[in-house]
Amino acid sequence: MTVNRRTLLRGAVASSIVPATYGRVRSRGDRTERAPRDDASEPISDGSGVLVRIADATDPVAGAGLLEVTAELENATDRTARPTVEYFVDGESVGNVTLTLEPGETRRPFPASHRVEPADEDRDVTVRVEAAGGSAARTVTVRGVDELGDGLTRPNAEIAVQPGASVLLEAGAVDPDASQTTAWWVDGESVGESTASPWQSIYYAERNAHYWQYTADAEGDHEVTAGIESEAGNYRADWTVTVTPNGHAPPTIEAARPARGSLPVDHEGTTDLALEVADPDGALDRVVWWVSQVDRLLGVSGVSGATDTASLTIEGGLPQRCPIVAWVIADDGTIASERVWTVGSADGGAGGDAGVTVSIAGTNDPVDAGDVLEVTATLENAGDRSVTQAVELLVGHDPTLVDTQHVSIDGGESKTAILEFETAVVANDQSFPVRVETVGSTAEQSETVRGTDGS
Repeated sequence: MTVNRRTLLRGAVASSIVPATYGRVRSRGDRTERAPRDDASEPISDGSGVLVRIADATDPVAGAGLLEVTAELENATDRTARPTVEYFVDGESVGNVTLTLEPGETRRPFPASHRVEPADEDRDVTVRVEAAGGSAARTVTVRGVDELGDGLTRPNAEIAVQPGASVLLEAGAVDPDASQTTAWWVDGESVGESTASPWQSIYYAERNAHYWQYTADAEGDHEVTAGIESEAGNYRADWTVTVTPNGHAPPTIEAARPARGSLPVDHEGTTDLALEVADPDGALDRVVWWVSQVDRLLGVSGVSGATDTASLTIEGGLPQRCPIVAWVIADDGTIASERVWTVGSADGGAGGDAGVTVSIAGTNDPVDAGDVLEVTATLENAGDRSVTQAVELLVGHDPTLVDTQHVSIDGGESKTAILEFETAVVANDQSFPVRVETVGSTAEQSETVRGTDGS
């Protein structure tokens, strides 16, 4: 039984794909609204009788801010029309809406919003609306914005990593007491916003920074940009990530205490956790401890050097059957993310589910953007009694639950479960990790969504 279905968010494994509806946050700052320019005042129509205009657009708009475009449609016929309006910014589709127009009716649908990539200088972009074969266009100015201040970005602007290594990039709070929206671009392509994941909000509240996990497998230089919209103004942060075999390798978790797997918890006392961590470049920085599924940050432990021990003491209990995930981060931003334990019962057992292991038997990868990815999981019960086991599907480096099924398995037998989620419509091909979990067992692999432009 499917109990949780979300939509896959664009961002690549590298950019921490999070299954959530992509939300855009309205700018809190004042905006200058100008009247339509002469080049957009007259509608262009193919003779269908539905005329389209640009009634309004945010002009100028600051980099990292929201460009809003208001279309106006007029049905000049004597019959009901149902046109679809599509919005473009510099030729890129940024949304559409279908509406019904009665004979002679004129309507303005809700404005389309598009967050614009920040740069250091002013530039012009072209906005265009199309409907019923007609179109209208105008030019809008995007204002340049300053770089985020010193000490508010981590790691340094130039980073060299080995293929497959992930990097944690952080854009700090302009004003820790005010709200902030941070959007991210990779090589000029929008990959998401930091408001899309609950972990982002929690990390921002605890660490005064938004983050993005980026992994690039292709060798070469990749430009990552963070666009910050805040009550104190808009800013940008830029990184160059060079992917080369001679780059930095990610840190590792060498050992865990207690041992990996089911974690017994004393609800009346304390639970002590420890990780032996290592970094091949001798630049360990910190370990961030999370409880997945309930979206809780347990703490941050400082580490240093080539090897070190990160420790955490938890007072009281932890939520049952929730994984504990550790991020090990080096000074250069390289990161290892691992699900280390799953909270079991207080007496050290696993609630009668010990001996159940899970594997990924297959998927329908690759899938077209917007289609449903199906993941077939196989559960094997190595015990001698029947158990009912929850199997969960998670996506991304910020592990987010997207589907759950409960399976009853007799001792010595195995069963399969098909878990699924609906992917978002994206232009370019995207690869991302999927993981199936049971208590004490996990399996993970990479999947691919084919973008609409076939690249």
